Amino acid sequence: MLRVLLFWILILFNYLYCSAQKLTLSDLKLVSPITKNCTPVKDQYMSSTCWSFSSMSLLESELMKKGKGVNDLSEMFIARYSMVRKIERHLKLKGENFFTPGGQFHDAVWVMKNYGLVPEEVFSGKGRGESDHNHAEMDTLLNYLVKECITNEVTSLSPRQQLFVDSVLDSYYGKAPASFMYKGKSYTPKTYLSDYLGINPDDYVEITSYTHHPFYTKFVLEDKYNWTSDEYWNVPLDDFSAITDHALKNGYSVGWDGDAQDNYFDYYEAVAYMPDAIKDLTAARQKAFEDKTTELDHMMHIVGSAKENNKTWYFIKNSWGSTTNALGGFLWMREDYFKMRTLAIIINKAAIPAEIKKKMNL
Repeated sequence: MLRVLLFWILILFNYLYCSAQKLTLSDLKLVSPITKNCTPVKDQYMSSTCWSFSSMSLLESELMKKGKGVNDLSEMFIARYSMVRKIERHLKLKGENFFTPGGQFHDAVWVMKNYGLVPEEVFSGKGRGESDHNHAEMDTLLNYLVKECITNEVTSLSPRQQLFVDSVLDSYYGKAPASFMYKGKSYTPKTYLSDYLGINPDDYVEITSYTHHPFYTKFVLEDKYNWTSDEYWNVPLDDFSAITDHALKNGYSVGWDGDAQDNYFDYYEAVAYMPDAIKDLTAARQKAFEDKTTELDHMMHIVGSAKENNKTWYFIKNSWGSTTNALGGFLWMREDYFKMRTLAIIINKAAIPAEIKKKMNL
């Protein structure tokens, strides 16, 4: 996923070569919506964990909508256990899949089902007391181990290798708790998920829109960050937008998977849009997926929308800190960019319009 260094390189490129041609926030008359079901912006810093931040942000919003108050969920609890699975799966497949610290919402679902969740105050993921998440050294160590295993045709970790992996993760993340006290009561990560939060991971689906597979069916999205080969629902592009708009109008929020490396994704200016009109967005979107002009390289959280000049603009929460752009870590994304550069959305099944849900047999 995007790293902070890449982010600043892109900002410099945009400033030097593209700024004269681009929209600015001041060109628009958009007023940031009141985001009552939205927790504060966080900073993933030097970690490839936007997927975990956006996933937890989505769940935090869902909890607020359900009247369960403001909860600060641990992103690094998810990242830690997902990393163990990544190593095991990569070795089992003899290096045939993409080994990455990045991930998707379904990776968070897997951790929730197998290990549960914990609050941020119980597990910050900053095992050495650091103030920011910096995983460069840890990722290097684990990559070295995995490459050595693949070279030596190791398909599963020995007890000694497993001990090494656990010691690395415990050092950089901290030791994950088996149980903990929270608000005067004892929980395990699984009982915190089920009894305190009341989250059912199966309430959520990942949806995409591409023409090389039948609509209203599921298929394995052909993207390297889908390293688990999970299936996504496929719907027509009009339904893709309709689901998003219906969810936002009914108090839900939406997870966003997409491409943030386009020159017209201007995070510093807090706007993302396509510079030219696209006559057939379905065809253009398909071509961009097939020739990799659009790739899944970032995840964020759509928390609202507004209209300007009869165009929908989505208000999106990022995880690059609250002091890094003109909107305190949020940005506006116009509907043309959304349709062109969004690979998938994550949504509560209850937020899907009834007529579309019926076609999906949900």
